[in-house]
Amino acid sequence: MKKPTNSLPRPPAREDSRSSRAKASSLSVVRVISILAVFSATNCDRAATDLPAGSAKGSLTYDAATAELKFAVAFVDQKDERKPIVLLISDQKLPVEKWESEFDMMLDHSKWSGVVFFLDKEGKVFRSDVHLNGRQSSVSGIFELKIDNPSSKDLTGTAKTSADEKETRLDAAFHATLK
Repeated sequence: MKKPTNSLPRPPAREDSRSSRAKASSLSVVRVISILAVFSATNCDRAATDLPAGSAKGSLTYDAATAELKFAVAFVDQKDERKPIVLLISDQKLPVEKWESEFDMMLDHSKWSGVVFFLDKEGKVFRSDVHLNGRQSSVSGIFELKIDNPSSKDLTGTAKTSADEKETRLDAAFHATLK
C-alpha cells in the first residue's frame, strides 16, 4: 500500500534562512555606514564655519613630517597684476598684517609649516605651495580646496588631499578673514 504524500511544500532549509538573514543584516550595515558617512561630511563642512576667524583645525604631513594646523589668514597680493588672494593655513600665527605680496611671505624668516593656496578672482586655485619648517615646495594637483563662499571676506572651508595622492596628507578646516 502506498503512503499518502503531503503536497505541501517543505520549508526552506535552515542554512537558506540564515544566509538571507545575513544578507539583510549586511545591507543594514551598509545603510548605517552610508548614513554615517553623510553626517561625517556634513559635520566636517560645518566645523569650518564653527571655527573662530583666524583659526584652522587639522594637519599636514609632507616628507614624513606632520604639522598641526591651527591658524588661517588670507591677503591680496598687491604686487601681482592679477591681484590673487593668498590663503595660508599654518601651524603658527604669521605677521601678515605687514605683508602686501608673496615676496613678503618669502622674506619672512619664521620656520612655519603649512599650506598656501593662490586663488584667482573666481576663487579657483591656480597654485599651491607647502611650507615645512621654513622650506617652501610648490605642489600641483594634490590638494582639493573647498571654499564655502569665495566672494566673502570670511573664507571658510576645507582642504584635503586628492584621492590619488599617496605620500602627502592634508586634512583641515579653516576660517580666514581676508586682510
